[in-house]
Amino acid sequence: MDGANGLAACGIGTIEQWFPGPHSRNGRIGHVIGMVTDPSHRWRGHGRAVMLGLLDRFRERDAVRVDLTASREAEPLYRRLGFAGHPDPLLCWKP
Repeated sequence: MDGANGLAACGIGTIEQWFPGPHSRNGRIGHVIGMVTDPSHRWRGHGRAVMLGLLDRFRERDAVRVDLTASREAEPLYRRLGFAGHPDPLLCWKP
């Protein structure tokens, strides 16, 4: 990317509706399923701006929690924005 045209950063989020539970009073859980910043545009606040926009949208939709899987490089940014360890253990099963 030459910096004059194209996309500097973007993010994708979704909200899933589950049954209410101990960590979710209304069952609405937000998920950040993709965040990317073009390498030539990193460290300029683009990713932070995208994430703040996603968080605003999650608030508007009354998500009680937002989950994401962070790269080691991006983890400090997410922690500064208020993300912390997940209340439940993450387990996966592969058939």
